[in-house]
Amino acid sequence: MMKPRSLFLFLLACSPVVLGQDYFTGLLQALNASGLTQASTIAASLNTTSTGQYVISKLSTENTTLFAPTNQALSALNMSEETNATHIADAVSYYVVPGNFIKETATYPNVTIGRTLLNDSALVNLEGGKAQVLAWSKMSNGTLFVINNGTNITVTNTTEYKNTTIAVIDSLIYAPPNMTTILANATYQLTMLSSVLAATMLPGNGTSSPSLDVLTSARGITVFAPNNTAIQAAQSTLTGLQSNQTALVNLIKNHVINGTSVYSTEIKTSNKTFVSSSGENYTITQNTTGLFIASGGSAAVRIVRSDVLMQNGVLHVVDGIMVDTQANPAEASSA
Repeated sequence: MMKPRSLFLFLLACSPVVLGQDYFTGLLQALNASGLTQASTIAASLNTTSTGQYVISKLSTENTTLFAPTNQALSALNMSEETNATHIADAVSYYVVPGNFIKETATYPNVTIGRTLLNDSALVNLEGGKAQVLAWSKMSNGTLFVINNGTNITVTNTTEYKNTTIAVIDSLIYAPPNMTTILANATYQLTMLSSVLAATMLPGNGTSSPSLDVLTSARGITVFAPNNTAIQAAQSTLTGLQSNQTALVNLIKNHVINGTSVYSTEIKTSNKTFVSSSGENYTITQNTTGLFIASGGSAAVRIVRSDVLMQNGVLHVVDGIMVDTQANPAEASSA
């Protein structure tokens, strides 16, 4: 979690750097004009780290979207807590999205996914060394909001400065935590799944480890996570599988896509066939009641909360368990 660091988002606007100095002077003025005066009280330099220099370069030379917190959002933080220049640059990088997608924001329950500049391996473990993403949407009345760790953060205003769209937000945004932390977050109602995964061992490389540990440490995954209600409804099925660990492991792996983060935007629009960790093909359907997914010959389950971002991928909360205990090792190895 980067809560103390997040206040330093706006440091990029007021840092006395050499690279992009004219741009930053103007950006600081634009932030002040938007009522973000607390930015001017902090003097720090992004130019002291390679990450900071990268952020400066992107902001100065490319079309970007900058999510900037209000003075009130920043007022509760102790500004003296964070002095590490690398941490500051990491925090800043998660508020910057290359490109200007604000005017193209999807209407909820659809979302827009933008890849940020945050790519510190200590904080991001996505496939192919990709940077972390940010998710946002808008209500039917046009109100924009960022979806961040179970909380909707409102965009209160947008303004333009040269090549940058400044989206003012009423709270801080934090980099996605790991899967273990997400399952423990009561907002998502996934605590029972956490218990199931912690108690089920996944074999690999000659040893076995708790499923939760394996999934939390994987690089780039997609998880279809049954909520507490779904787990409760399937207790008899899960109990019956306790005597057949192979089938139970297959069932768990049929809720996971290895090696890639598949966000709802891709699930809804891609013609690609997605394959589970056990090698079973997913069937995806969409109608007026929602987005549904099935594994192999299982009954379809509905995605009730999409795009829960994780340090190493993405999780979609579903309202049922896909009871598919089959496996296709050949398909799994080639997926």
